[in-house]
Amino acid sequence: MMRWFILAWFIGLLLGCARSDIEADVWPMVHDCNLHQQACTASRGAAKVTLDIQLKPIPVAKPLQVQVHLQGIDAKAVALDISGLNMYMGYNRVELKPAGNNRWTGRSMLAFCTSQKMEWRVSVVITRPDGTQVVVPFYLETRAKG
Repeated sequence: MMRWFILAWFIGLLLGCARSDIEADVWPMVHDCNLHQQACTASRGAAKVTLDIQLKPIPVAKPLQVQVHLQGIDAKAVALDISGLNMYMGYNRVELKPAGNNRWTGRSMLAFCTSQKMEWRVSVVITRPDGTQVVVPFYLETRAKG
């Protein structure tokens, strides 16, 4: 009986580790737009992804209203993933809700950091109807006050 359990566990492990059925199309990071001042748009061909974060300038450790507008990309789900570039800040991904007219909205927050300068990758993660994903990263920098 134990042999069958170990064999089933091993096959499950192999199948789970070998599973790579979600394809991701990762766009280049948008560096030339300041999310503290305006909404920023990334484009590839006819596809456009616009990210707008309110409040401006974007504060740390305060609730933020997020809006994503898609053009030329069909989506069944959209999420916002925030990660630290110069320091690990934990898992911070929120699912956005459809708001009509290819807009998705939600709330998020930048984690508090003791570093003077914090660099962030704020990625819009789009899941298409076929299950493939488009990841559109935007650069954001915050500085500690004081």
